Amino acid sequence: MRETRALSFFAGVSAALIITSTIILRMYFRTVEQHNAMLVSAGLAFAVQLGSYALLRPARPGHGAPGELMLRWGIGAVIRFFVLVLYAPIARVVNLSLEAALVSLVTFFFMTMMAEPLLLEYDR
Repeated sequence: MRETRALSFFAGVSAALIITSTIILRMYFRTVEQHNAMLVSAGLAFAVQLGSYALLRPARPGHGAPGELMLRWGIGAVIRFFVLVLYAPIARVVNLSLEAALVSLVTFFFMTMMAEPLLLEYDR
């Protein structure tokens, strides 16, 4: 049950960070096409981050084998990079604003990634 609560809490914090980042990015990206690209990026980033956090959580300090946390964190980073690299050509094919799509995806990944270490020990 604790794992579900921790993942739910991370989902809430991630959603808040993504929404806040979207509001800030909308000051720079102003067209409807750019807003649509940012929404697609937000959904993708949210899904990838939840999966990455679910992968990382069992190896938190004191619960996994030594080095397991860093290994899982590295796997999460590779997954994010892989998603970013694949997203660029897909965004072009789907006619999303490439600049808005990629900048927003990287921003969302960064913001939510910064929350991971803070929420890793959430056990309420």
